[in-house]
Amino acid sequence: MNRTKSAQLFERTREVVPCGVASQVRSLMEPHPVYFDHAKGSRLYDVDGNEYIDYLLGYGPMILGYHHQAVIDAMERQLQKGWGWGAPHELLSELAEKLIEVVPCYEMVRFNNSGSEAVHATQRLARAYTGRNKILKFEGHYHGWYDNIYVSHLPEAESMIGLERAPWKVLGSPGQPESVLEDLVVLPWNNLELLAKTLQAQAHEIAAVLMEPIMSNCAVIPPNEGYLEGVRELTREYDVLLIFDEVITGLRVALTSAQGHFGVTPDLSIVAKALGGGFPIVSFGGRRDIMELMARRQVVHAGTFNAGPVRAAAALAVLNELSRDGGVVYEQMTALANKLMQGLADAADSVNIPVRIQGSGGPFFGLSFRDPDKPITNFRDSFDTDAELYTRFRWELLERGVHIFPTDKGLFYFSTAHAEEDIDITIDRAAEAFQAIA
Repeated sequence: MNRTKSAQLFERTREVVPCGVASQVRSLMEPHPVYFDHAKGSRLYDVDGNEYIDYLLGYGPMILGYHHQAVIDAMERQLQKGWGWGAPHELLSELAEKLIEVVPCYEMVRFNNSGSEAVHATQRLARAYTGRNKILKFEGHYHGWYDNIYVSHLPEAESMIGLERAPWKVLGSPGQPESVLEDLVVLPWNNLELLAKTLQAQAHEIAAVLMEPIMSNCAVIPPNEGYLEGVRELTREYDVLLIFDEVITGLRVALTSAQGHFGVTPDLSIVAKALGGGFPIVSFGGRRDIMELMARRQVVHAGTFNAGPVRAAAALAVLNELSRDGGVVYEQMTALANKLMQGLADAADSVNIPVRIQGSGGPFFGLSFRDPDKPITNFRDSFDTDAELYTRFRWELLERGVHIFPTDKGLFYFSTAHAEEDIDITIDRAAEAFQAIA
């Protein structure tokens, strides 16, 4: 494919914007990022006129696909009334009530503009409620880029993470003060025994256990059978709050999010990317007795643009579309995901390329180049993959008009706009890509 204009824009933009992008992961496309011009349904179109079937979906938010008419109509209606009042409005009540209806742990809810902000807010709530300072997080779980939590997210080498029974805490970026490590406990995920021992020894210092209910930062890693239930039981036993970071999984795994899918209800949760259908609106909430700390103005939470009426209108439109006919769209998206998972596995097997494809039971999955018979159960397992081969595969797909995750996280997202035709075309082009790298 010819991407001359993308290359020119990259050269122009990187002179004034670091890496030529607005968020670091977007720079990880070789030899340069693709610059896009417009999108519709499941398709992206770059500035050179190339068309792509898209499984990145803006890193997850575009659950209705691109340019969905219901979202456009809702926002246009609100734009005619106004925006940016810095004051409450009727849509705030409607949106909160709808979220409380579908997200199991929500009894009260507030809003932010990014997942990082909402994670920060839930940590503050947990510390205020319990009177303790430490947060327990897990290796490889990403909870945003703020200093106090961007730790043990993606160490550069396995030697940096220490022993499983005694993991090291690794800062994510220069510029972070080491003092943030004092308020964090870090453990490997999916190890209930280690969690139990840690809580037995340190629960008096720990305000909350913070986790993704499905680990989504290193492929898609589901919880072991009984793990979430065990975590819920242990946190209750030791009077520690449980926070689910559903920035990715919220409204994506199911209408009730991962907590509803697995039947495990946390004390607090964040539901983010899919909520706005591409617009920046994030919800966080949970038990009334915890959230009332904000109602009593004891815990400070602020933001000029929080729950602005236009974005609230978009979020309501998304929720209404996802919940139509009892949420049947999730069955459709999951069926397409399962078909593509099988098609990719068969195509790789036909040329003897080892590929592990695993999902969550919902409309997203992860692909990694490793022994297909070896499941990935935690961050440490994810080191045993061929990142270079993934990069080559991604490039071969891009040349054939299929757009996927730029790094070897290998996530594939699905939208209500994807159709059988998209899957059939993708399987054919993937077979060609596997053949090219075999």
